[in-house]
Amino acid sequence: MIKERSETMDQWFVTNGVVAVGPVDFDRVSRGLAHGRIAPGSFVRHRSWKVWKELREIEALSAADREETVRRLAGISVDAEVRATDPTSRPPPPLAAYRTHADSQPPLSSVRPASVDPVAVLGSAGDLEDALLLCLSTAVAAANADVGLLHCERRELGVVVTTYAHGATTEALLGSRLPHDDPSVAAARAGCTVLGEPHLGEVGRYIAGRLSSCLGIVHGVAMVPVVVFGELVAMLELGRTQTPFRAREISRVEDVVEALTARIVVEGWVAS
Repeated sequence: MIKERSETMDQWFVTNGVVAVGPVDFDRVSRGLAHGRIAPGSFVRHRSWKVWKELREIEALSAADREETVRRLAGISVDAEVRATDPTSRPPPPLAAYRTHADSQPPLSSVRPASVDPVAVLGSAGDLEDALLLCLSTAVAAANADVGLLHCERRELGVVVTTYAHGATTEALLGSRLPHDDPSVAAARAGCTVLGEPHLGEVGRYIAGRLSSCLGIVHGVAMVPVVVFGELVAMLELGRTQTPFRAREISRVEDVVEALTARIVVEGWVAS
């Protein structure tokens, strides 16, 4: 029994948007990183988490600190379901205004979107939850985003809930219930991709309000819905601090979502 618990405590998933491996123990992850088989910019999550973290962040921790981080994020992930059933569980409010100054606006990035292989990555998913988590991490890589949130339609609760997260402090948003009058939810249900403009409109302000709680200053926001058989399954939100997103970056995210929906249909994870 003790051995079984120890093995469960040391199960990790790693992805860089091109390949995904796991569950593996952390010693194997560290060896892969040291020998160049795992890229330092990869993302990692423990089996008990609903959030991805940068591998560099977790690898830098001592064994004791890593174990404490596992417990802390596992607790937050479990408690998210309690928050999801609480009608008072709300995300941060929309930004009242989106202030930028022409002389301080960072230049648009000239870096090409990261190469990802969503079909191969999602092929490793064993169920819908695995697929949604891998979609989130691959989308973050594809868009060179700093953080990402995946909100799922919870029909039994009658609300869209922040279910998975990626990046620094995003775990604090797990379990948030998006308001019924949130215009980003209406856009997602209509199947619309949203790309934040320099002076954000109403939809962009709601997305930025959530993401600014993790990022502080937000210069780029985007949302891509996951729609299967005409019904909203989830909505993917991305944020970045330094530069706005470009259309070509978000088109790569749409490719990731397309691969996800194809896998969902093939596996029958959502009824038609």
